[in-house]
Amino acid sequence: MTLTIKRASTPATQNGLSVVGSAQTMSSREIAELTGKRHDNVVRDVEKMLNDVAEPLLKFEGSYIGADNTSRKCYNLPQNLTFTLVAGYRADLRLKIINRWMELESGAAPAPKPARKRRPPAFDVAYRRLLSVAATLPNFDENQQRLMAARGTHELCGVNPLELLGAVSLPAPDESNYLTPTQIGEKLHMHARAANQLLVDQGYQIRVDNSAVGSPYELTEKGAPFGRMFDTTRKHGKGSQQQLKWKPGTVYALRPFAKTPEAAL
Repeated sequence: MTLTIKRASTPATQNGLSVVGSAQTMSSREIAELTGKRHDNVVRDVEKMLNDVAEPLLKFEGSYIGADNTSRKCYNLPQNLTFTLVAGYRADLRLKIINRWMELESGAAPAPKPARKRRPPAFDVAYRRLLSVAATLPNFDENQQRLMAARGTHELCGVNPLELLGAVSLPAPDESNYLTPTQIGEKLHMHARAANQLLVDQGYQIRVDNSAVGSPYELTEKGAPFGRMFDTTRKHGKGSQQQLKWKPGTVYALRPFAKTPEAAL
């Protein structure tokens, strides 16, 4: 859409504008595109403004062919009424209209059509879709899959459905029989960091930076019979994350490879 000049005579072209007379006009459709407003809302604003200033609607009314191939109403406003209309809009929107008017008067290229912003999906739809993806991942139980889907939903939609329902963490079955790296380290007389490194060295787990599940470690094929992911509440934060825990027998498998086995005596 461009600024147009309305007159009953044959159109001519001037600085890239349609020239039909002496009154330059801006279409309500272009105003809608520049301000990001719906066209029907701009039409409503135009009609209210014209009534307020006692101008007849038909004097400025125009039409265009819509996407459904039907004729639809628009308005073509001269400069003074265009500025009167946007006087009630936010300052940044007023500036867009003024700058666009000046560009077209000076013969600048038409403004590119603003990119349509993609709306995020509904959070319940996103959650169900992500849950179906999480179900394909190995070595994660149903609770872990739900937490992963909830975190992904928060990234896409800004809403964590589990936190929305007050479920900041989900209990994992049989957690009491599994040991944390800290507990393994206590039995081997080493710090948790050393225990984690021992699990890496012996091929039971690998370190993964920026993990999507919140745990810096993931099970290997060798470690799968010994460990599993559990849902744990975050420290000093909201929600849950994943943590690898290990069967008690893992201690006996690791003991021969501890750097200082004599410390356990």
